[in-house]
Amino acid sequence: MDPLHEPPLLVYGDSSPFPYELDFLALTRGVVTCGVALLHAQRAIDAALEKTSQLDETTRRERARFDAMVDTVKLSMTAFMSSSSNRVAEVAVRILETTRGMIEGERVLLGERAGEQRSGAETAVDEARASAFRALETLLLNHDVPPTGIALRLLAGEESYGAQAALKTPFGVDAVVALAIPSTHEWGKLRRVGQLCTGVDARLSAPSWLSRKESVQDVRLDRLFLSEVLVGAYRTVLSLRRTPTAGPGYRLEVVDGDEPRATLLALNDHGQPGGGEPIELGGLCLANAQRLASRVFDTSAELPALREAMTAATLDGQPLREHDEPRVLCTRLIAAISREVQEISRRSGAAGELVLRKNIGQGRREEIYITKAELLERVLTLPPGLRPAFDPLHLTQGPRSPR
Repeated sequence: MDPLHEPPLLVYGDSSPFPYELDFLALTRGVVTCGVALLHAQRAIDAALEKTSQLDETTRRERARFDAMVDTVKLSMTAFMSSSSNRVAEVAVRILETTRGMIEGERVLLGERAGEQRSGAETAVDEARASAFRALETLLLNHDVPPTGIALRLLAGEESYGAQAALKTPFGVDAVVALAIPSTHEWGKLRRVGQLCTGVDARLSAPSWLSRKESVQDVRLDRLFLSEVLVGAYRTVLSLRRTPTAGPGYRLEVVDGDEPRATLLALNDHGQPGGGEPIELGGLCLANAQRLASRVFDTSAELPALREAMTAATLDGQPLREHDEPRVLCTRLIAAISREVQEISRRSGAAGELVLRKNIGQGRREEIYITKAELLERVLTLPPGLRPAFDPLHLTQGPRSPR
């Protein structure tokens, strides 16, 4: 079949084309599960912060009562401390001093008890933040909410590459996930340029680490190692060095688009720019750079899916592990999928179900679905006051009739 006329991988329940190739129903289940966990974490954070607020208020009141008690005793003893009887005056002073000592001891105990309770509340907040982090990690290790941007980074070690993917989500989260590259994969071992793409060279008209002369020269890049690889949607940056982790080399940057371009910048022994300006590549050199970038892109395309752990995540620039409002993340997650979930529901044709159909070839389709009851069951584990966050998904309504 002509690739241009192949049927879409997924269609709605009414057989009209679905705009994404990902399993949106599995994504929906993952988002709801994550959202529920985020709101459970929110509940724990709110309870701990409320406990801390009440503790601070109780401590303030008791300190005020202690102060009032000292003032009362002092006022009561004033007349006796000025007595003409030395014995009476001495007893009055001792009573006041004893009272102050007792009150100070109680202040210390009050502070210690408050500190212990505050520490417990802080631990509860930290645990809830960690729970929110894990919930998001579980989601992002398995799903991407469209249109998530993904950038791959490979960094050479002594024997293999460390790999990570930077995720820029549509709901304000920027995350970094570690990738596990199988040893059998093409990037499971250190690579030279020539092992990926032969005949890559560049024509330079400036001094480089190969020569101090200002002259035009052909530079063969085949034997240089790919020391660092950065792959984005339209931009590839390659650090090419004499050894995987050391020595001079070049930084090759290739930008795709209507007017593709490539530049080469000399690197010093430490892998840093050597002080010269980037050299614009053209003609055959540009074509070589594009061939190499394309080869890197093709061979590494599946790596961002090999996710092992989320190592960092921020929400609007603030580390998620320090965020006290996971409900904000839940609200945004639901908003990110709600329109498509409503459309799936409208086109499903089965009350209480979200239906998609997957083309499996030879004119056959396989139906995949989830029930709204399944999703609602997860939401109902939350207290009633937190459930409205999921209202945009219309889990308690059947599919709407087309207008």
